Amino acid sequence: MKHKSNNNWKEGVAFVRGINIYKNARITQEQMLKLCKKIENHNLKIVKIVNTDNIIFKKRGIHYATVGSKLEKVLSEYFGKPIYATTRSMKTIESLK
Repeated sequence: MKHKSNNNWKEGVAFVRGINIYKNARITQEQMLKLCKKIENHNLKIVKIVNTDNIIFKKRGIHYATVGSKLEKVLSEYFGKPIYATTRSMKTIESLK
């Protein structure tokens, strides 16, 4: 039996490293949003991009690390080099206050 909470939307953030620091890894916020929207599906929604390297998302039924892996794949393909993302739940972020 599946746990009921898997169907509930949970919000998280992905912190992307190495974006807009060097000349060869430049992207606008609008381009970043369009690129990240490519990974959306019925269990994952991109909410917004903050400062081009912080991605707010909602997910259900998948792990936060899976979201990070999907983002890393699409961003690495776009930039032609490895791009890394660290994901955290909003609950974890809020506990840092």
